[in-house]
This record gives sequence, structure tokens and C-alpha cells, in this order.
Amino acid sequence: MNALMQALTKISPDITELTNIPVPQYGLREVLVRVRSAALCGTDLHILNWNQWAQGAGIKLPVIMGHECCGDVVAVGSEVKNIEVGDKVVAETHIPCGACYQCQNGEQHICNNLKMFSIHMDGCFAEYTVIPAACIRKIPREISYDVGAVMEPLGTALRGVNATQVGGSRVVIIGCGPIGLFAVAAAAALGAAQIVALDISDLRLAAAIKMGADITLNAVDKNTDQIVLKATGGYGADVIIEASGSPEGLKQSFRLLRKGGRVALIGLPDKPVELDLVKDVVFKEAKIIGIHGREMFKTWTQMESLLVSGKLVVDPVITHILPLTQWREGIELAKSGQACKVIYHP
Repeated sequence: MNALMQALTKISPDITELTNIPVPQYGLREVLVRVRSAALCGTDLHILNWNQWAQGAGIKLPVIMGHECCGDVVAVGSEVKNIEVGDKVVAETHIPCGACYQCQNGEQHICNNLKMFSIHMDGCFAEYTVIPAACIRKIPREISYDVGAVMEPLGTALRGVNATQVGGSRVVIIGCGPIGLFAVAAAAALGAAQIVALDISDLRLAAAIKMGADITLNAVDKNTDQIVLKATGGYGADVIIEASGSPEGLKQSFRLLRKGGRVALIGLPDKPVELDLVKDVVFKEAKIIGIHGREMFKTWTQMESLLVSGKLVVDPVITHILPLTQWREGIELAKSGQACKVIYHP
């Protein structure tokens, strides 16, 4: 293609612009996708602000931003199999090497040589994007483009919920950003006995109720711990999903966990956090798992089944849909806390 397209490009540490650039070329094992819907993520804000994390992430500027997307295949490389023009697809944003120990043992999502969509290659805040065929996932037509665009973070939440075996359990979810809200929905879909959601935003707590939370608490309230302990019979939660990434959220996770309970850590703190491992982990016999992405493609298969069946409903998380030309408005909405998930239509 020789045509031009619009793309939101991080040009330099101080400059981000909506640019007109050529539609990208695709390789032998790559797929060209017409992006129909793309979701704004916290990682995009890090890159936009060019903070300490972004500076150390190995990003080569200029780069097209965005990594959560859904669209239609418009062209495929000559060595691509089982993907056809017209397929409705989403992107698995972890790009594995396929050759390391992890990749050879079913752990592609934590590949030793992992590359990331929109960090090590151009992303999807554009009319067209190129995706490695190994990271393309065809999805059922019943799933909308906008829901498809948020399946990547939804999958991360679903993995955390699966890993902690929430069925019949009392679950506390700390942090009701998009991933925390998705965790609420996933816990409800998978049979949690009780779901308590904590956040500092009343907007997000209202969304948590729509997603299936039984109890919502504003974490600013100093009595939050006592309320949760009372709601869990004085023992604490069977399962904690930590999705806030805040130091206080992490510490609270272990205060609210019952002895022998299970914790999934999803949120990413921006600095080291000090914990009392003897009191909070050893003596409690806490079971802790870190969650980094989705299993390829086991998590995706489960997501699709839950979405198509109607058992997993995530639409309330999508609060704003904007044309890509209004990208600045989307950024401001995300920063202000007045949005849950912002979607762009390129």
C-alpha cells in the first residue's frame, strides 16, 4: 500500500502528535490489520509522559503508541497460515521468541526474550497496524470490536482469578481500574461466593457493582480493614486480587488475607514495597502468584467462551468512545479519573 494513514506517534520525549504516515509494510510472517477499535492503557500514559519506566523500557523513538486493539485482517504475509483476509482479530501483545526454555515449555507469556507490542515495535493507535502472525488471535463475530479491544487486559485479570481458584471463595479485589473491574467480572463469572471491591473512586466503585461486586468500599475510609474482616467472618478473605499497584494496596492485601489464603499480584508499583514476610507470608502460609499477561492461548479460549455465553459481561468498563483525532481528550479523561476505559476509533 502507498496510501497514508493517521497514527498517534511518540516522536520524541517531549513531542506526541497525530501524524500522517505511509500504511506500514508487512513481512512474510506478519499480518496487516485495519484497526477498528483501540483501547487506552496505563502503559500508554507512561510512554506519553516519558517517565522513568518509559525511559528504561528500551523504546526506540519514534514509535506508534497503543497496544490493545481489535480489527480486520486486510493482508497476510506469504508464510502466514490459518489467517485470512477478512478475519476479525485481536493482538496478543506479548511477542515471544519461540526458542527459549519458557517458550518451549508452554510459558510464552514470560519468554526470556519477550518483546512488547508498541514498545519494541509500532503499536495500534493508527488506522492500520502490523502484527506478528504468532500473536494474532481470531475471535468470534459475536464479540464486538470494542470488547475485542479490551480482551488483552481482560485476559490478565482472568488469569489472576483463575490462578487463585475463586469458586466458592470470599474474594477481595483491591483497585478498580480496568483490570480490577475485569477481575470483579471474572470472579463473578467463575462462581466467587462473595466479592468485595476497594478503590478511591466512587465512579469506579459504581462500575464494580455493575460488574458483580457484592460490597464496595472507598479505600480512603480508615475503617475499611474492619469492615472487610467483619464481612468475612473475622478471618479475612480467601482470595485477594491486588490490582492497584499502590504500596498501601499491597500492604493491605496481606492484612486482609486469611491464614492459608491466596494472593494474585497484578498491579505494578512504581517503587519497591517493604512487606513483613514473616508476619504476612510465612506465618500466614500465604500463597502468592505474580500475574504477567495471558497464557497463549489458553486464556484467550476461556475468555471467548465466557464472553460469547454471556457469563462474562465487560461493557460497563468502557465509559468513553472517541475518534482518534480526539486523542488528547481521551488522555485527559484517563488522567482525571472520570473514565474507566477509553476507546479510540481510528
